[in-house]
Amino acid sequence: MTLIELIVAVALFGFVLLGIVPLFLGSVKSNYSANEYTSVNTLARDRLEQLMNMPFQDPRLNPGVYANDLAAFLPDPTNPTLLSTVKSPFQITYQVTQWQIPDAGGSPLVIASGAPFTPAQVVAAGNPFRYKRIDVTVTSSSDTLGIGSRVARVSGLLNNPSPVNDVASCAQPGAVCSVVDNCPLGTAAPCS
Repeated sequence: MTLIELIVAVALFGFVLLGIVPLFLGSVKSNYSANEYTSVNTLARDRLEQLMNMPFQDPRLNPGVYANDLAAFLPDPTNPTLLSTVKSPFQITYQVTQWQIPDAGGSPLVIASGAPFTPAQVVAAGNPFRYKRIDVTVTSSSDTLGIGSRVARVSGLLNNPSPVNDVASCAQPGAVCSVVDNCPLGTAAPCS
Protein backbone atom coordinates (compact mmCIF):
# COMPACT_ATOMS: atom_id res chain seq x y z
CA MET A 1 0.00 0.00 0.00
CA THR A 2 1.30 3.41 -0.84
CA LEU A 3 0.95 6.50 1.27
CA ILE A 4 -1.45 8.05 -1.24
CA GLU A 5 -3.79 5.04 -1.08
CA LEU A 6 -3.74 5.21 2.71
CA ILE A 7 -4.62 8.95 2.68
CA VAL A 8 -7.49 8.36 0.22
CA ALA A 9 -8.83 5.49 2.37
CA VAL A 10 -8.71 7.63 5.53
CA ALA A 11 -10.42 10.52 3.70
CA LEU A 12 -13.21 8.24 2.44
CA PHE A 13 -13.63 6.79 5.93
CA GLY A 14 -13.85 10.35 7.33
CA PHE A 15 -16.57 11.30 4.82
CA VAL A 16 -18.58 8.21 5.73
CA LEU A 17 -18.26 9.05 9.45
CA LEU A 18 -19.44 12.63 8.78
CA GLY A 19 -22.70 11.17 7.49
CA ILE A 20 -23.12 8.61 10.27
CA VAL A 21 -22.20 10.66 13.36
CA PRO A 22 -25.27 12.99 13.21
CA LEU A 23 -27.53 9.95 12.91
CA PHE A 24 -25.87 8.37 15.92
CA LEU A 25 -26.15 11.57 18.00
CA GLY A 26 -29.81 11.98 17.01
CA SER A 27 -30.46 8.39 18.05
CA VAL A 28 -28.81 8.93 21.44
CA LYS A 29 -30.90 12.09 22.05
CA SER A 30 -34.08 10.33 20.96
CA ASN A 31 -33.44 7.34 23.23
CA TYR A 32 -32.64 9.59 26.17
CA SER A 33 -35.78 11.65 25.59
CA ALA A 34 -37.98 8.56 25.24
CA ASN A 35 -36.55 7.11 28.45
CA GLU A 36 -37.25 10.33 30.31
CA TYR A 37 -40.79 10.60 28.89
CA THR A 38 -41.43 7.07 30.11
CA SER A 39 -40.05 7.90 33.57
CA VAL A 40 -42.10 11.09 33.86
CA ASN A 41 -45.33 9.37 32.80
CA THR A 42 -44.70 6.39 35.07
CA LEU A 43 -44.09 8.68 38.06
CA ALA A 44 -47.28 10.63 37.32
CA ARG A 45 -49.45 7.50 36.98
CA ASP A 46 -47.87 5.98 40.09
CA ARG A 47 -48.59 9.06 42.22
CA LEU A 48 -52.16 9.26 40.92
CA GLU A 49 -52.71 5.59 41.82
CA GLN A 50 -51.33 6.21 45.33
CA LEU A 51 -53.69 9.15 45.83
CA MET A 52 -56.72 7.36 44.35
CA ASN A 53 -56.24 4.47 46.79
CA MET A 54 -56.28 6.67 49.89
CA PRO A 55 -59.42 6.96 52.02
CA PHE A 56 -61.71 9.74 50.75
CA GLN A 57 -61.30 11.79 53.96
CA ASP A 58 -57.48 11.49 54.10
CA PRO A 59 -55.89 14.91 54.85
CA ARG A 60 -53.65 14.55 51.78
CA LEU A 61 -56.84 14.67 49.70
CA ASN A 62 -58.06 17.98 51.15
CA PRO A 63 -58.40 20.70 48.51
CA GLY A 64 -55.12 22.43 47.76
CA VAL A 65 -51.91 22.27 45.77
CA TYR A 66 -49.25 20.01 47.24
CA ALA A 67 -45.53 20.55 46.62
CA ASN A 68 -42.83 18.14 45.61
CA ASP A 69 -42.15 15.45 48.23
CA LEU A 70 -39.54 13.44 46.33
CA ALA A 71 -36.05 13.00 47.74
CA ALA A 72 -33.50 15.51 46.46
CA PHE A 73 -31.27 12.67 45.24
CA LEU A 74 -31.98 9.49 43.26
CA PRO A 75 -31.59 6.07 44.94
CA ASP A 76 -28.19 4.41 44.84
CA PRO A 77 -28.32 1.62 42.20
CA THR A 78 -26.00 -0.59 44.25
CA ASN A 79 -28.10 -0.20 47.42
CA PRO A 80 -31.64 1.16 46.78
CA THR A 81 -32.17 1.84 50.50
CA LEU A 82 -29.55 4.60 50.29
CA LEU A 83 -29.49 7.80 48.25
CA SER A 84 -26.84 8.43 45.62
CA THR A 85 -25.06 11.69 44.83
CA VAL A 86 -27.12 12.15 41.64
CA LYS A 87 -29.68 14.95 41.98
CA SER A 88 -33.25 13.96 41.14
CA PRO A 89 -34.44 15.83 38.05
CA PHE A 90 -38.12 15.15 38.85
CA GLN A 91 -40.67 17.39 40.59
CA ILE A 92 -44.14 16.07 41.50
CA THR A 93 -47.00 18.38 42.42
CA TYR A 94 -50.69 17.64 42.64
CA GLN A 95 -53.88 19.61 43.11
CA VAL A 96 -57.12 18.39 44.68
CA THR A 97 -60.38 20.20 43.92
CA GLN A 98 -64.05 19.57 44.79
CA TRP A 99 -66.73 19.52 42.09
CA GLN A 100 -70.51 19.48 41.93
CA ILE A 101 -72.41 18.20 38.93
CA PRO A 102 -75.53 19.86 37.53
CA ASP A 103 -78.65 19.18 39.57
CA ALA A 104 -81.13 17.29 37.44
CA GLY A 105 -83.56 16.78 40.28
CA GLY A 106 -83.32 13.12 41.07
CA SER A 107 -81.23 10.06 41.12
CA PRO A 108 -79.73 8.64 38.99
CA LEU A 109 -78.44 11.78 37.32
CA VAL A 110 -80.21 12.35 34.04
CA ILE A 111 -79.24 15.21 31.77
CA ALA A 112 -81.72 16.23 29.10
CA SER A 113 -80.62 15.62 25.53
CA GLY A 114 -78.78 18.65 24.18
CA ALA A 115 -78.40 20.21 27.66
CA PRO A 116 -74.85 21.18 28.69
CA PHE A 117 -73.13 19.11 31.35
CA THR A 118 -71.00 21.67 33.16
CA PRO A 119 -69.57 20.72 36.54
CA ALA A 120 -68.88 23.56 38.97
CA GLN A 121 -65.89 23.80 41.28
CA VAL A 122 -66.92 24.08 44.94
CA VAL A 123 -64.64 26.41 46.92
CA ALA A 124 -66.74 27.36 49.98
CA ALA A 125 -67.09 25.17 53.08
CA GLY A 126 -70.27 23.29 53.96
CA ASN A 127 -71.62 22.77 50.45
CA PRO A 128 -72.57 19.51 48.75
CA PHE A 129 -70.17 18.11 46.17
CA ARG A 130 -70.06 14.91 44.12
CA TYR A 131 -66.40 14.23 43.50
CA LYS A 132 -62.80 15.27 44.05
CA ARG A 133 -60.59 15.81 41.05
CA ILE A 134 -56.87 15.04 41.44
CA ASP A 135 -54.45 16.57 38.92
CA VAL A 136 -50.87 15.26 39.13
CA THR A 137 -48.03 17.05 37.31
CA VAL A 138 -44.52 15.65 37.00
CA THR A 139 -41.78 17.85 35.55
CA SER A 140 -38.29 16.78 34.57
CA SER A 141 -35.80 19.60 34.78
CA SER A 142 -32.81 17.74 33.38
CA ASP A 143 -31.40 19.37 30.31
CA THR A 144 -28.36 17.16 29.84
CA LEU A 145 -28.67 16.76 26.08
CA GLY A 146 -30.23 20.13 25.31
CA ILE A 147 -33.67 18.65 24.66
CA GLY A 148 -35.50 20.71 27.30
CA SER A 149 -37.76 19.77 30.16
CA ARG A 150 -40.59 17.26 29.96
CA VAL A 151 -43.99 17.43 31.67
CA ALA A 152 -46.64 14.77 32.26
CA ARG A 153 -50.12 15.56 33.59
CA VAL A 154 -52.70 12.99 34.63
CA SER A 155 -56.06 13.39 36.35
CA GLY A 156 -58.41 11.18 38.28
CA LEU A 157 -61.79 11.46 39.98
CA LEU A 158 -62.88 10.17 43.40
CA ASN A 159 -66.63 9.92 43.97
CA ASN A 160 -67.99 11.26 47.24
CA PRO A 161 -69.06 8.17 49.26
CA SER A 162 -71.82 10.11 51.09
CA PRO A 163 -73.04 12.87 48.79
CA VAL A 164 -75.90 15.15 49.81
CA ASN A 165 -78.13 17.24 47.58
CA ASP A 166 -78.45 20.50 49.52
CA VAL A 167 -76.67 22.67 52.09
CA ALA A 168 -79.17 21.77 54.84
CA SER A 169 -78.27 18.08 54.48
CA CYS A 170 -74.62 18.86 55.24
CA ALA A 171 -75.57 19.10 58.93
CA GLN A 172 -76.59 15.42 58.98
CA PRO A 173 -74.18 12.98 60.65
CA GLY A 174 -72.02 11.12 58.14
CA ALA A 175 -72.57 13.63 55.34
CA VAL A 176 -69.40 14.49 53.46
CA CYS A 177 -69.51 18.16 52.52
CA SER A 178 -66.97 20.58 51.09
CA VAL A 179 -64.17 22.32 52.93
CA VAL A 180 -62.66 25.70 52.02
CA ASP A 181 -60.56 25.66 48.84
CA ASN A 182 -58.31 28.73 48.60
CA CYS A 183 -56.37 27.45 45.59
CA PRO A 184 -57.70 28.34 42.14
CA LEU A 185 -56.99 25.84 39.36
CA GLY A 186 -53.38 26.04 38.24
CA THR A 187 -52.03 27.69 41.43
CA ALA A 188 -48.36 27.09 42.16
CA ALA A 189 -47.45 24.76 45.02
CA PRO A 190 -47.73 24.86 47.93
CA CYS A 191 -51.23 26.25 48.42
CA SER A 192 -53.83 25.09 50.93
